[in-house]
Amino acid sequence: MFSSNFLDDQPFLTSVGLISCPRAPGGIAFASLSTLAACNANTDLALLNGVGLVMRDNRLVTTQELDNARSLGPFDPTTGLPFGFQSVFLRGQAQTNTDVRLSQSLFAKLGDFRSSIGMEVRVQVPVINVPFRLIFAYNPNARKDQFIDGFPFSFNEKKRVIRFSVGRTF
Repeated sequence: MFSSNFLDDQPFLTSVGLISCPRAPGGIAFASLSTLAACNANTDLALLNGVGLVMRDNRLVTTQELDNARSLGPFDPTTGLPFGFQSVFLRGQAQTNTDVRLSQSLFAKLGDFRSSIGMEVRVQVPVINVPFRLIFAYNPNARKDQFIDGFPFSFNEKKRVIRFSVGRTF
């Protein structure tokens, strides 16, 4: 899982561009925290001109409340909203989180990854002053004869190997 640093929402979300919002004029709106909150399928918050939310009495109002107030009363000439209502723009920080699944990556096709594990026991022989080495190796991906893409391949790999050596090299 990779996470970005927290970025101010304005430059970050404007790089996203337009988002689908059936409640905005034309069915699309610029990405901002306000439009993301209003265009969410689980909410009916009032969206003002496709960019901001509407608030009354320290709470966000729904589209139905705003429509009822518009049909009833006088409007504030500076905001164009009914008296007592004001526009709100949410501001904050945004962060991207990316979940990386190696099974779905480009490298998932590299199923022929080879590896082995091993151990070496080394004892210094005092008379001749050279190391006596006993080497154990295990290959969990050892292959026998196989057909790959319809062609026969001959493999003679062993799962376990024990080697003996006197000196510093094989």
